[in-house]
Amino acid sequence: MKNMHVGVRVARQVRTAEHAVDQAMIEVCRLVQTALEGRVEARLAAEVGQDALANMVRGLSQLAEVRGAVIASHGELAQVADEHHVGWYMDGPREDKTGPGTTVPPFAIAA
Repeated sequence: MKNMHVGVRVARQVRTAEHAVDQAMIEVCRLVQTALEGRVEARLAAEVGQDALANMVRGLSQLAEVRGAVIASHGELAQVADEHHVGWYMDGPREDKTGPGTTVPPFAIAA
């Protein structure tokens, strides 16, 4: 397999990007939760901060779209690697990519 170092570098970055988007979504969820808990603790009316809450949720929705795009690119990069004989295989523990509605792309990676 040619370009093994390139393939491994790209594979690692794909995984890093996927995890970064997940982490961003987790942090926005925590922000929503903290803001709602803060409103309740401060005994503020429900309409207080509604615009800010709506923006947080809109941002979370946009992150979900980004997540889908990164996941789609993962599969597309697998096809590029296959078509151009780019090596990418990395040893180590693998993430489980099997489950309802999932497929196992040939580009499955591990750190």
